[in-house]
Amino acid sequence: MPSFATHHIFATTVQRVTGDSVAHIADACPAAYRWGAQGPDPLAYYHAPFPGPVRRLAHRICTEPPAPLFEALCAAALQEHNTAALAYVFGFCTHYALSRVTYAFIEAQADRLALYMPGYSTEARRKLVESDIDGIMIASYIAAEPAGYEAFRLLDPNAAECTVLARVLAHAARDAYGIRISPAAVYRSLHDMRRILHLTHSGSHIRGRLLHLERLMGKTGLASALIRPEEPLAADCANQEHRPWTANGEERTDSFCDLFDAAVPLAVSLQRAVLDRYYQQKPLDPRFFPTDFTGSMHK
Repeated sequence: MPSFATHHIFATTVQRVTGDSVAHIADACPAAYRWGAQGPDPLAYYHAPFPGPVRRLAHRICTEPPAPLFEALCAAALQEHNTAALAYVFGFCTHYALSRVTYAFIEAQADRLALYMPGYSTEARRKLVESDIDGIMIASYIAAEPAGYEAFRLLDPNAAECTVLARVLAHAARDAYGIRISPAAVYRSLHDMRRILHLTHSGSHIRGRLLHLERLMGKTGLASALIRPEEPLAADCANQEHRPWTANGEERTDSFCDLFDAAVPLAVSLQRAVLDRYYQQKPLDPRFFPTDFTGSMHK
């Protein structure tokens, strides 16, 4: 899946073209919308690098059918009677749309990166692809020098809306998966994600420490791949040259930017459906969810 800055840029792009009501709510509660755009990713940072049920929940959200989750998110937002809760669900819509459209692309680029980074694991190569694309998107949309851009400041775990969204995700996890996690654990995961993103931006000295940690663990690139490259990788992870790549046995030539643009109307449509679900109690059409967050179909 794309990394955090790319998800933020995508959510901002969607906000500019979505309906006025959705855009107004997102603008009124920016922190909730921005955290929603990160989807379940903050849960994966909870007490990282140690495993646990909260981090396993992040994986489950990404790989199980998403319709029950979105119904549960909408129900939790209704229970809150708070526009920040609705803004959070709008952000979650953008995360789902971009993730399902680009996941296979990122996997294909990570596989190709094995030619350039033979010592990296599949997970480390995927993280490096995501970091490289982050830098390219930041250069295109936000800052001319992405390596020096403090993108972690886009996420504020201390915003007032964060207590609301923590309750929303905790309630949705219970209703959709039968898993009980506390709002405090969700809230902590926001802080853990922000802390790690800040840490990986802290200059060359932290890169040295991460490399040392990787050598001790025997997992090359697993942590240092979170650091955005100073220059785009020669491997062209965003496929700006439109080389062929394969997804589900089909050869394609899309660049990441092509897929980014294609995901926008999907996110806008889902946000409008969530708005109707919230104010008119119209059930979400299951056709909005043909795949999980990884683009995989479920029977």
